[in-house]
Amino acid sequence: MTEEIASPADKAAEAKKLPFWIDFGPLLVFFVTFHYFKRENPDEALIWAAGVLAAAAVAALLYAWLKFKHTSPILIFSTIVIGGVALAAFIFDDKRFVFMKPTVMNTIFGIAILGGVVFKKNVIKMFMGSAFELPDDKWNIMAIRWALFFFVLAVLNEFIWRNFSEEFWANFKVFGFFPITLLFTLFQIPFLQKHATMK
Repeated sequence: MTEEIASPADKAAEAKKLPFWIDFGPLLVFFVTFHYFKRENPDEALIWAAGVLAAAAVAALLYAWLKFKHTSPILIFSTIVIGGVALAAFIFDDKRFVFMKPTVMNTIFGIAILGGVVFKKNVIKMFMGSAFELPDDKWNIMAIRWALFFFVLAVLNEFIWRNFSEEFWANFKVFGFFPITLLFTLFQIPFLQKHATMK
């Protein structure tokens, strides 16, 4: 009986994978909490839900660290931003901090990815390089695509919270941005099939 032996790099990449719920779970907690508080205290529901989201994000981060002995820089950054936004919203009693959090985060992601291309530290290659082999110019194309996508998400968030109801925005935050991101990811498959080599 024979079996494929994974390389140390493959084992390291596999070990770094975190369960999907660690990223998406706090967002679902936000959704449920928002709709719960919306019935009891509509004016403050969003701010309270942001606070619960911050607590859930911290709990997910700590669980990832204790259970898997590692976490991701993006998860750490996101948790810090979520906590800062929730704190600012409470202190200033201003929902705009919550509304604009996706705008700020997506803009930062876009700038960071473009910066990686300029300074030859391709962020997308860092995250996907363990699974695919691409020429550097193709990695740059992928990075630019993702950077532009994050900028589009930032603009879309601004458009939605400024033109639609608070409830619509909260629902779209959970059930709109994720499907859009998944669809965009699927659209990258033909490019990868054409240029990439699986490791």
